[in-house]
Amino acid sequence: MKVKLLICLSAFFLCFTPTKSPKFKVKSPFRKLFIGAKTVDCSGEGKNKCMMVKNSPEKNWEFFYDQIEGFKHEQGYEYQLLIEIVDVPEGLEDGSLFKYVLKRVISKTAIESNKMSSSVVTPNTTAPVSKSRATEWVLTDFIYKNNGLEAKGFEATMTLDFAQKKVFGQGPCSRYAGTLRDLEKNRVRFENIGNTKSACDFTEKEKAFFDLLPLTRNYVIEGERMYVYHGTELIMAFRRR
Repeated sequence: MKVKLLICLSAFFLCFTPTKSPKFKVKSPFRKLFIGAKTVDCSGEGKNKCMMVKNSPEKNWEFFYDQIEGFKHEQGYEYQLLIEIVDVPEGLEDGSLFKYVLKRVISKTAIESNKMSSSVVTPNTTAPVSKSRATEWVLTDFIYKNNGLEAKGFEATMTLDFAQKKVFGQGPCSRYAGTLRDLEKNRVRFENIGNTKSACDFTEKEKAFFDLLPLTRNYVIEGERMYVYHGTELIMAFRRR
């Protein structure tokens, strides 16, 4: 009897063991891309000139056999680009199912001819966040491709307080606050994010915004703009208030 009871209890707990929720995955169509200072001979359909690219400074250069719509490479300059990967359901003439489109030139750096083969691109991070005082930003866009939502028609703010190690702000419906972990080289994380859970017409979009906050891994400041990334994927953009 005891053996049967033990088996039943084991089966009960086995069936009702909670499972972990799947991790949220960003599916942004935007990428940062580093472009080398010179094109090189490469083989495809005959002999061609290819750009050398990589998606982060520490990676090795690789051949890039495609074109980037809207971008013209100038020999002697290394670039950091923000590009969009656009699906082409019908396919291109060469059979590709997507194309690369230039969204923005983040940086353009002149390279001396004797250093062109070994130079490293450094992201342009002008006007860094002042860590001695809190800075407030206003959301202009977020990338939440999973359901096609956009940061349009509402306002959300973010205040970075490095001194107090806090991040907080106001969504279109709710206030939120959390812990800020300041890491080296513009790397940062937002943790323990909580909000007042107020309801309004923008509840769904606000939830998408709150889902993206914990995914923040690094940021780039350019003048009055701040771009927030999850790895190499752009997930949010702000302007300084």
